[in-house]
Amino acid sequence: MNDRRTLLGFLLIGLIFVLAPYYYEWMGISPKPSDPIFEEKPPEAQDQEEVGRSRDVSSPPLEVLQAKGKVAALEPSIEGPNNRSFVSKIVKVETPLYDLEFDSKGGLLVSANLKKYSLVDGQSVQLVNVNSQALGLSLRHMNGYIERLSEIEFKPDRDRLEVHVGNESLVLNADLGDGRFVAKELKFYADSYGFDCVLKYRGFSEDVDAELAWEGGIPFTEELIEYDLPEMGALASFNGERIEVKVDDGESSSWSDQGYLQWLGIRSKYFLAAIIPEGVNKKRYGGEISGERTGRESIPNYGFSLSQQLSRDGSWGTRVYVGPLDYDNLIRENSGLEQAIDFGWPVIKTISKFILIVFKETYNYVPNYGWIIVLFALVLKVITYPLTLKSYQSMAKMQEIAPKINALKEKYKNDQQRLSQETMKMYKEEGANPLGGCLPMVLQMPIFFALYQIFSKTIELRQSPFALWITDLSVPDVVDVGGLPLRILPLLMALSMFVQQKMTMKDPKQAAIVYIMPLVLIFFFWSMSSGLVLYWTLFNVFSIAQQHFTGKGGSVSG
Repeated sequence: MNDRRTLLGFLLIGLIFVLAPYYYEWMGISPKPSDPIFEEKPPEAQDQEEVGRSRDVSSPPLEVLQAKGKVAALEPSIEGPNNRSFVSKIVKVETPLYDLEFDSKGGLLVSANLKKYSLVDGQSVQLVNVNSQALGLSLRHMNGYIERLSEIEFKPDRDRLEVHVGNESLVLNADLGDGRFVAKELKFYADSYGFDCVLKYRGFSEDVDAELAWEGGIPFTEELIEYDLPEMGALASFNGERIEVKVDDGESSSWSDQGYLQWLGIRSKYFLAAIIPEGVNKKRYGGEISGERTGRESIPNYGFSLSQQLSRDGSWGTRVYVGPLDYDNLIRENSGLEQAIDFGWPVIKTISKFILIVFKETYNYVPNYGWIIVLFALVLKVITYPLTLKSYQSMAKMQEIAPKINALKEKYKNDQQRLSQETMKMYKEEGANPLGGCLPMVLQMPIFFALYQIFSKTIELRQSPFALWITDLSVPDVVDVGGLPLRILPLLMALSMFVQQKMTMKDPKQAAIVYIMPLVLIFFFWSMSSGLVLYWTLFNVFSIAQQHFTGKGGSVSG
């Protein structure tokens, strides 16, 4: 019976490893402007070659779309001063953190290169897809029509902007005709991935909603699509609740509502594009997030839109974040944007945040997360030493009284109630605790789940090398052996598990478990990040060392 319980215990632990990621996925859970605002400032005298790309665009009238749930057919309606040919300009914005490009055609964000993060080929991370509509502006009328301003000229007040310290502004002005003017006033900061986007307007009626949207998703940034794809999605924080839209092959889904909206965004595994309205928790906004994966290549297309009713003249402020899912950066936005990182259950979330803080602080002194994992496993083993020693003593005591327990089972085999009473009486008299051997594992599991969240969802471990063949702690380790990709760490982890179990096994009947469990754990850990497998392997190795020296000292028997 004890063997069956032991086997069942290990199988339950294995089941937890398998089901935990799926469970997480299932849970986953102003003053009126004055006229000078719209006056064009003379552009700086620069060569067109330095400015960037340019092309001749024949601007049609404002696109007017008949709305039937979603945007429908095009229907030319409004003609005005913008119905003329113009040369589209690319305005470059450079800060120490990123290089952005805005197109005067539609005032769209067409490029966002993050300087401090790179792809596997060394190129900087790009967060705007080709042909996407990032920060596109539309006007939604009460009669159901939608004016998309993506073909309208937004004249920039400068050709290039560099922000090395403090902040600088860029203004994109558009004359919509009929006395209507709109401008995007963008303010960039040298030390932040967020920038202010203030929409200033005049000449409108009060039956128009302005809609600022991001369509076309964000690009994959990791070496393999399967690293990025499970984490991609559209997110919203609405009335304090985290809402997420994810789609599988052939699916489309959306969420929309009006109320106290904190932010909207699109995320990949490590990066985020988001918009934060002004007056969080004070003003009501319309928001929508959507996802579609029905194209030929089945690549998900996520988007979001934020809407606000306009007055005749006024301004509407938002803040845009285009950058990494770095917890400290997200916290600094002071809008709850850190909720974009889902650390799981409340208890696991608390442990994850604490461990992440410890890792980042330690990195200031030990600038290698691999060695930090080594130190963390060692310190944790030292902290849990009393519990582990108690566990060894409990297991030894249980093995010592096993013959007496078997005798009780034989004696009271027809009286289960009496058997339970006598068994508990013997445990008390002998000072044995049948659950004592589980104490280290009970403490280990929450930490394991917290580390799983950290290694799979925080950017600190991305592309972080350790030593030898371990070049990225955030993904599985791979060694090419004769053309066959082999993962060494799961094999070493299984070997350490085998040795550890071999040292603790006293009953020959448990031999099957000693051989089966390492093979099962190879399967569980095969696709996990090398940082997590490294931690588990090291903890096993330290446990073997502790068990060896404790056994030599004769302390196990108490």
